[in-house]
Amino acid sequence: MRLTKKWWFVIVVLPVIGLCVKAGFWQLDRAQQKEQLIERLTVGESQLSTPSELLMVNPDSATYRVTLPVMIDHDSVFYLDNRIQDRVAGYEVFAEASTRDGGLRLLVNLGWVPGSPTRDRLPEIAVPDQFQLDALWVPMTESYLMSDAFAETVDGRLRVQSLRAVATDGVLPGVFLASGLLTRDALGPKPRLGPETHYGYAVQWFLLAMVLASLSTYVFRRGLSHG
Repeated sequence: MRLTKKWWFVIVVLPVIGLCVKAGFWQLDRAQQKEQLIERLTVGESQLSTPSELLMVNPDSATYRVTLPVMIDHDSVFYLDNRIQDRVAGYEVFAEASTRDGGLRLLVNLGWVPGSPTRDRLPEIAVPDQFQLDALWVPMTESYLMSDAFAETVDGRLRVQSLRAVATDGVLPGVFLASGLLTRDALGPKPRLGPETHYGYAVQWFLLAMVLASLSTYVFRRGLSHG
């Protein structure tokens, strides 16, 4: 009977050990992805100030500082839900803008605002029709595209859960993180959990696998000695 229990224990525990090891390697992979994202978002020395300069660079390969006059399209404003700053839930507010000559259309992240006390209202914002855009041009990363948009109209304005299928065709690739337009600037696509967090989780999973493996070895040997 003891031998039978021993084998049942091993049969149950071995797959769990495998899952722990797999989870540990998945956390290591996520940490590497976060490191690559942070590297992509590292601001270079390039400063762009004309529409022609914007057309000559690739936002998916680098991050740029941009300063140029634009006109906002107030009808295109929408609110990206569940964006947290200092443990406060709020929105990152987006809108389309165009260069003064109308030659380029840009997707601008106007900034962050705290959420209203109730879900049936959206915070009010005030942005001038024309302004000097001082922004960081970043790639469209997975933090903006992790789910469907689930767009809904609230208080006459649009609220979405992601940017998937929301940004219209014809806008320049990437997102412009504006500075100084709203009460707070948006954090943008920076990862909410840094690489060090995923490394910590990986260590925990590997330690759990080691503990289970040691326990399995003990039970197996004890069963043989009493068999």
